[in-house]
Amino acid sequence: MGLLKLDARPVTCVLFFPLECGNFRATIPEMAQISAVKNALQSVVKKDRLLNAVFAGGKSFVTSVSRTFYAFWLQTTGLMFVLFTVLGASSLVRQYHKDHFADHQRATIEAIFTVVCFYFTIHSFIKASRTLKRKK
Repeated sequence: MGLLKLDARPVTCVLFFPLECGNFRATIPEMAQISAVKNALQSVVKKDRLLNAVFAGGKSFVTSVSRTFYAFWLQTTGLMFVLFTVLGASSLVRQYHKDHFADHQRATIEAIFTVVCFYFTIHSFIKASRTLKRKK
C-alpha cells in the first residue's frame, strides 16, 4: 500500500473567504510604520532629558488625575446606592407597619433589592478608599 497524497485545498473560513492553508502568514500585514514611529520617539526621548522629564511628569499627572476621578466616580455611585438602600429600607418599614409583610413576594423583592444596594454601597466606598491609597 502506498501513501496517500493529500492536496492543499483552499479552506473557507467563517466569512466564506477562500484561504490558502499553506500560506497563512501572507495574510498578516507588516506593521513597519508603527515600529518606525515608536523607534523614532524612543530615540528622541532617550536623547533629550527635558523631553523625557516632560513625558514622565505628564504620565504621572494623568495617572493621578484619572485615579482621583475614578475614586470620585466610585464615591458618587456609592452615594447613589446609599440612597437606594435607604429607600428600600424605608419601604420595608412602611410595609411592615402597614400590613406586617402580608405580601411576601413584594417584601422578598424589596429585601433583596435593599441588601444588594447595601452591598454595592460598601463595595464602592471600599474600592474608592483602596484606589486613593494605592501608590504607583
